[in-house]
Amino acid sequence: MHACARFDQRLNMIIKQKSELSLSSLAVSMSLSKEKQVDIVISHKKNIVDLTNKILKIVHDASKTHKFTNEQQLQLKQLINETISEMTTVASFCGNAERNWVSNMTKAIGLFTIYTYWETSVVLEHWCLMANSITLDFNKTPFKFFSADLRLKWHDFETRIKGVADRRDSHSKSS
Repeated sequence: MHACARFDQRLNMIIKQKSELSLSSLAVSMSLSKEKQVDIVISHKKNIVDLTNKILKIVHDASKTHKFTNEQQLQLKQLINETISEMTTVASFCGNAERNWVSNMTKAIGLFTIYTYWETSVVLEHWCLMANSITLDFNKTPFKFFSADLRLKWHDFETRIKGVADRRDSHSKSS
């Protein structure tokens, strides 16, 4: 089959599925074999685990003093940025629901990095667990998160953020 015909066939299939792939992920998914796509996603998932383990180590080290040093704050921000990059790369191989979930999660934690004081450690730990809990179903194209209730996870994360913000507000009012 001619390359243009394969392109047209793939494009028609995507249109039929009403998939709203971005142009970049469409180009990647069309030019790479599924096996290569799986390998790429798995390598980025491993990077997410390594990065979130580093975040958790910093949180654990700070638990002795219940305070992040300036160096730890900088390290957390850098590790969170790297994790966000890895998560968005994984999401680029996934469907709309997965990309939207990762987008919401990365926006929230990205904004939250402004507040890297001890009270945020619970949110950071939960965010790391959520990032690591992403399991992909490679049998679907685009890839889907496997057996994950994204709304429930997001609601739980949002509740934790609000809880920390409420505690912070009540603490500053009583001071």
